[in-house]
Amino acid sequence: MLTKSEKQIMALLWRSEESLTTVDILRLCENKTFKDSYINILIRSLLKKDMIKVDGVELIGRSYARKFTTNITREEYIYKLLVEDSFWNVDEMPPLFAKFVQTKADMKILDDFSSIISERKEELKGE
Repeated sequence: MLTKSEKQIMALLWRSEESLTTVDILRLCENKTFKDSYINILIRSLLKKDMIKVDGVELIGRSYARKFTTNITREEYIYKLLVEDSFWNVDEMPPLFAKFVQTKADMKILDDFSSIISERKEELKGE
């Protein structure tokens, strides 16, 4: 489970098309809930949780700074929260899915779901 500050850093890294240094993260992170001095603690925590990885170094002034990228996609993280690390089991997903469809889904989302479900059904028939 990520803290609010860790989620802010992950959201920034997920949106970024390139690896970022801590200096980049501090510069780009809008409305951050953490102090600049706390960035290294947050980075160490994300590394320990295997959410990010070092992806090279960059020369900044006279020193080198590590560059970070995500080690897990946003979708994989959400799936892990819902299915793998949850206090509920997969059999309880249909009611959650139904609640989402009833309250948040528009026609595009419903069409996307329908296509995904149809494709998966075809895969399962072939097994």
